[in-house]
Amino acid sequence: MSGHKLPENYNNKYMRYTYYKDPLKPAKNWGNILKLFLISLILVVVVVWVVMWNATNTYEPEIISEQALYEGYFTLNTRLDQTLTRRFPGLEFVEGRLSDDGVGTHTFIIADSKKIRPTEIEKLLESTLGGFGFQVKQTTKTTDQWEFQVGSDSTIWSVYRFEFPEEKAPPTSILPADIAKVSKRPQLAVIIDDFGYSMNETINGFIALKESYTAAVIPGRPYSTQVDERLNNRGIQTLIHMPMITVTNSTSEPDFALSDDLSDGEIQRRLKKAHKDVPKASGMNNHQGSGGTQSRKVMTGVTDYLLEQNMFFIDSRTIAASIGESMARERNVPTNSRDVFLDEVDDSEAIAGELFRLARIAKERGEAIGIGHCRPNTLRTMKKYLPALAEAGFDLVSVSKLAH
Repeated sequence: MSGHKLPENYNNKYMRYTYYKDPLKPAKNWGNILKLFLISLILVVVVVWVVMWNATNTYEPEIISEQALYEGYFTLNTRLDQTLTRRFPGLEFVEGRLSDDGVGTHTFIIADSKKIRPTEIEKLLESTLGGFGFQVKQTTKTTDQWEFQVGSDSTIWSVYRFEFPEEKAPPTSILPADIAKVSKRPQLAVIIDDFGYSMNETINGFIALKESYTAAVIPGRPYSTQVDERLNNRGIQTLIHMPMITVTNSTSEPDFALSDDLSDGEIQRRLKKAHKDVPKASGMNNHQGSGGTQSRKVMTGVTDYLLEQNMFFIDSRTIAASIGESMARERNVPTNSRDVFLDEVDDSEAIAGELFRLARIAKERGEAIGIGHCRPNTLRTMKKYLPALAEAGFDLVSVSKLAH
């Protein structure tokens, strides 16, 4: 076709015809096809799952059992327990229990009945539980307790019980009836003799006693000064347990015993020596001395020394004919004398009997003095009965309180 010139309208004419003869075919849209496939696949899977689930599922709607309902109601009551104790400070919650048949019991103690009335309790229960369809009914009203039942129709759901505390009977005293309770607080002093010989379990037991008593320490013994110090540190009053001769002119303490045979100067020397061994002592009583306390010479020497030291004298009365107390009164030395020997018989029951006799004397006269010794049975009896005597109204005092 080279050398020939085509007409101007060649392209338009022949291309137009060519277009109609061989029209262009549009390209396929693979993205839309893929989307349609996936959506179809998902729908098929969902349909299959729903069919299979319906075929295997046996679910039935849950029916709330009576027990389940009650458990919820019991929770409500637990809150109500707290509300009751807040509303009525005189109430004291004791316990809440659920019985086998599903009835709950809520127990309270009425600590102060003057501030609580049963009508007020019933009103609070009704206002709280009435909105849930429960009825409140008081079933018991006695001097011992109030009781309210909470129910619905004929079913009892719970019981509210309000009890009055039992009146405690006064404790039975271990003392005889005639001294189990006394008035006017009679004063009772117990002296325990013969500290100083040893430092053993019994001595430690006496030192540990909480009830008031007085300890008489014998001079010249291995533990005289040490035990005097320990007793003083515990606040226990001490005496010089001064040796004196017996009516047979004998003594267990020859280096200290006072007698008519000694000069006035020797009597003073022995008194000073004894006081040096028991330096914390505030008074004196006699060890043995059935002979010495009958001697005017001996008792003049004793009272002279006690006056000088501002001390008192307690006559152990080892013999009825003693002039110890009367001589002390003549010389204006504060004094008194023993009423009962507690442990002449070393037996716990016998000692207790003598302690009761001492208490009866104190009850009748207003005061009494008993003397015992550092012995295990005496310690056991004091530990048992001194607290009871104090509880009964006896005033347990150091013997100086009774030295007039």
